[in-house]
Amino acid sequence: MKITLTEENYIKAIYHLGGNGKKSVNTNAIADVLKTKASSVTDMIKKLSEKDYADYKKYQGVSLTDN
Repeated sequence: MKITLTEENYIKAIYHLGGNGKKSVNTNAIADVLKTKASSVTDMIKKLSEKDYADYKKYQGVSLTDN
């Protein structure tokens, strides 16, 4: 499955903020790093979750899957 540059940037941010992607990361922290709105982060996280790159739990944050 092809990944966009924007998706790659989000994955990198989650990876670094979450200690190699294993810890759950707050969407506001991702928004701060990527200099964007939290709502935009949530939209992208949902896309990454649909592609099985991220595990998103509303109000709990996001972590990366093993894919």
